[in-house]
Amino acid sequence: MKKFELIVGLFAILAIFLKILHISGNGILTFIAFSTLSIFYYLSFALLNGIRLREIFKNGAYKNTNAKRIIGAVGVGFALSATLMGALFKLQFWAGGDLQLLTGLVVTGIILVFATIFYYRNKIEYYRRIFRRIAIIGGFGFMLFLTPNSTLVDIYYRNNPDYADLFKRVLADPENDVLREQLDKKRQEINEQ
Repeated sequence: MKKFELIVGLFAILAIFLKILHISGNGILTFIAFSTLSIFYYLSFALLNGIRLREIFKNGAYKNTNAKRIIGAVGVGFALSATLMGALFKLQFWAGGDLQLLTGLVVTGIILVFATIFYYRNKIEYYRRIFRRIAIIGGFGFMLFLTPNSTLVDIYYRNNPDYADLFKRVLADPENDVLREQLDKKRQEINEQ
């Protein structure tokens, strides 16, 4: 894995811990880390083919790859990016997180099947790069997908069960304006303490 990828990944893990510990700044750090990784994976055609970023526009950099690998790497980048954005949306309780996460995981699973088949034919480093990223990001996304939103609420707001219960009710009925107003009022009370 690239140093940049590892550093931003560590920031993403740090952001999750800050969110669990209720340390301010966790939301913006979560957004920046997950969004940055997501954008980074759109450059996966170069990353997975072992092409350095500064060589991306040089013709000679592509001599050890072919069009199929570049197209496959773009697909992997889309899948990983969708998984990361789905994880971001779910961690922040934004609408559409589970659907986005599911989309990324399904595409990741399909790519994993094809990558496994091609790996056993060729056994080249290209597929190992794919497997490492799918194992880490896909594994994290899968665990997060299996975790209900109510469990995340219980973890985040374990010190304030009244707020957690109200938050879960709002998640269950997002169109209920009365519940949303109660949640906002409760949030203001907590912030004033």
